[in-house]
Amino acid sequence: MTSVNLNLSPWDAAIILKEDGSFEASLPQIQGEFIPENVKLGAALAYALRNENLCTLIRENFEQECAAIARD
Repeated sequence: MTSVNLNLSPWDAAIILKEDGSFEASLPQIQGEFIPENVKLGAALAYALRNENLCTLIRENFEQECAAIARD
């Protein structure tokens, strides 16, 4: 498999889901009170990935959504 380079701007947030089930997150370091929405969401998703109950809910919801699309 070939590796891929991602170009992130200073305010970008990224989560890489690894084949072995682990993940890496890249979030900008924030100084001050303003936190961009993409950084808040990236942090929330990174924390959700560490919580097995939330991961289960996300997977179950995804499966339900896919089943609903397949029925339509």
